[in-house]
Amino acid sequence: MTLGQRLRDRIGAIVPQRLTAQEIAFSGIMAAVMAVAAFIPVTVVAGVGKVISAAVALEPLVGVLLGPVLGTYAAAAGGFVGQILAPQGAIFGLLTFIPPTVGAATAGLLAHKKWKTACVVMVGVLLLWYSTSIGRELYYYPYMPLLFLGLGLLFREHLGEWIHVQYGELVGFRGAGIWFLLAGVSLVGGAWIVVTLSGLWILGTGIVCGTAGVAGILIAVMRDLPRVRKISGGLTVVSGILAIAGAYGTYGESLLLVSTVLFCSTCALGVLALDSDTFKVWFLVSLCGLLVSVIATLGIEVSSSMGESGWYSGFRLLAYAAVILGVLLFAVVHLKPVESLRKWCGFTFLAAGILGLMQQVLLLSLQSQVMRTELLRLDERIPFSTESLGHEITLISTFTYYGEKVLPLYMNHLGWLLIFAALVILGISFFLNISLEKLSVAYFVISGFAVLSDLMIGNFLAVQVLELNTGIFRAFLFIYPVERMFMAFFATVFGIGVIIPLKRFGLTNFVRR
Repeated sequence: MTLGQRLRDRIGAIVPQRLTAQEIAFSGIMAAVMAVAAFIPVTVVAGVGKVISAAVALEPLVGVLLGPVLGTYAAAAGGFVGQILAPQGAIFGLLTFIPPTVGAATAGLLAHKKWKTACVVMVGVLLLWYSTSIGRELYYYPYMPLLFLGLGLLFREHLGEWIHVQYGELVGFRGAGIWFLLAGVSLVGGAWIVVTLSGLWILGTGIVCGTAGVAGILIAVMRDLPRVRKISGGLTVVSGILAIAGAYGTYGESLLLVSTVLFCSTCALGVLALDSDTFKVWFLVSLCGLLVSVIATLGIEVSSSMGESGWYSGFRLLAYAAVILGVLLFAVVHLKPVESLRKWCGFTFLAAGILGLMQQVLLLSLQSQVMRTELLRLDERIPFSTESLGHEITLISTFTYYGEKVLPLYMNHLGWLLIFAALVILGISFFLNISLEKLSVAYFVISGFAVLSDLMIGNFLAVQVLELNTGIFRAFLFIYPVERMFMAFFATVFGIGVIIPLKRFGLTNFVRR
């Protein structure tokens, strides 16, 4: 092959040739949707006073459906038109369309098995960040993009395989949501290990033992390991005793203590019910009592704190009640298989997952505002006392602030986000009788990769165009990437909601590039 032929092939891979009417129409539709999404604000850019639009959640979908070439063109056209029609979201002026274009390009590359090029793009935007003096000073800032770069390298070609499976193949996957549950429970346990080391050892040890027990039971169920299940059951019983003692010593409230006792008893009976049919009825009775107790306890809290914490308490009440009700229906279905109850179980888990994600967003928003104030005044306030995961801690240095408050807080948030996301997956699986494990994992990795590459090129433009200083980035060191994780979660839920119906009716391969 001559050099001219090679150049023509390379140009042909970048510049579309002989587009079909379907490709032209669908690319135009996606560009128009991107432009319209610019009118929908999602979150405020802290420290800048501008808003981020819903177009961020559409970047992965554009790349997945149109591919790396047409997806890039559609995102660029839609982003450029959107920044003109909705200037309130044009953070970087006429350059605002660049971050969503990069995000859609990386999503298209990963979804169409061009993972090497996608990783090169991510490395490139990271190098742009490190080329600035702020980037070299805050060298640890891109912790989340580096994590997703590792996930992209870990899954590689599998992302392209899982995202393009046919609807019929979805039914063949099993174990939906279990790995998400396991990862979430492990992160929550890790967060409470830090809390245990910082002083709240009785309640913290109980929660750590409980998360270890739940994780062991999940592993035992997946791998069929009876011995691991028995050891995990013992850990769950120990965690119940410690949790009751810790809750009484820390809070001492009668209703909370009743709920804690019922919760621990239910966990112990659930472990016994796995091995023996004798305890299944008692397990159901205990679940019903727990449901009533949680509603009563959180209902009183909601009525007393609605004005202070907004809708967070209400969402938490509904989410926890839906989780317990879903487990109750799940247990009943296993006692007496009824297809209608299975669907209601799926619907309840789906509602619990969505409500749980919403309450986590609201809670993180409240806690991020507190951390923003503390971070901006950290040097002048040390030593000082603050609260993390429900208990007071005294901070004597910046290192202890990140180690004892920021790290466990965000680990706990991420863990619960994974748990509620797993409930969404399980709910859809039960309700529609399909499993979404591989598709959801692939779409989440692609979404995270896309929105974080968008974030890093945006950070570079913020330094060069907006001339943001080191203090702004230090103040929002953990907030910016975690906000993007929320966007990746919602982008995943929205994207799967679009892709599943398309697969159901055979509309899977829109373009050939």
